[in-house]
Amino acid sequence: MANLLQVACDLRDPHGGCPWDREQTHKSLAPCLLEEVYELLEILEQGPKEHQREAFREELGDLLFQVVIHAQLAAEKNWFTFSDVAQGIVQKLVRRHPHVYGETIAASSQKVLENWERIKAAERTQKDGHSSVLDGVPAMLPALQRAARLGQKAARVGFDWQTSEDVLQKIGEELSELKNAADPTTREEELGDLLFAIAQYARKLGIDPEQALRVACNKFEQRFRHAEKEVRQSIAAGQNPSAEEWEKLWQKAKLAVNPQGDRASR
Repeated sequence: MANLLQVACDLRDPHGGCPWDREQTHKSLAPCLLEEVYELLEILEQGPKEHQREAFREELGDLLFQVVIHAQLAAEKNWFTFSDVAQGIVQKLVRRHPHVYGETIAASSQKVLENWERIKAAERTQKDGHSSVLDGVPAMLPALQRAARLGQKAARVGFDWQTSEDVLQKIGEELSELKNAADPTTREEELGDLLFAIAQYARKLGIDPEQALRVACNKFEQRFRHAEKEVRQSIAAGQNPSAEEWEKLWQKAKLAVNPQGDRASR
């Protein structure tokens, strides 16, 4: 860790450091952070498998360096150091796990989450007294993931449907309102309400809706690419297949790409 911190310092050294690294700011590095997160997520969603352990290790290192370089930039402004960052998270984790570091006993993971929210609420009150239980859900999250997280946070303080069937009823209501929407603005609003309700249904089922949608996208892409092979030349010539032809190709692709023959993502 000390070596990594020194590398970050060397790269930012105004006398002999890397010209590119010296030009970077917190804002300019943001896309790099996002890219590293998604590269790591790609491995995590696959397992990770034994043969990916080196790639897994490497991606963890890439993400760690993003934390280190941001801490280095902050240290140059005399804001805080990497040591401050590490100490801060240690203190927070110890404070929020009294069942590990104190005398409190947590009988289940649900009880842990309830205690977690109670402790966070106390922390928010100590800070300014105006914070919300919804704090900590970044606006930059993918919208579907953000919807699930907002619902999850609200549910921890009792704001939730009683059962998944209740959410299904809400989905039906939202779908009906979407069908009856009379103008584009209202349709957009109702579609958003429908997607939000679907995200809550996924949460009730214990499913990450963002991951489920990524899986569906991957499945669709694989099947479409397989179907596309047979008509690629026709498409290139400006002769798109008819809806009936696409349906036949799609059914063949379902069997070829997924031998189990489950329902298509269409």
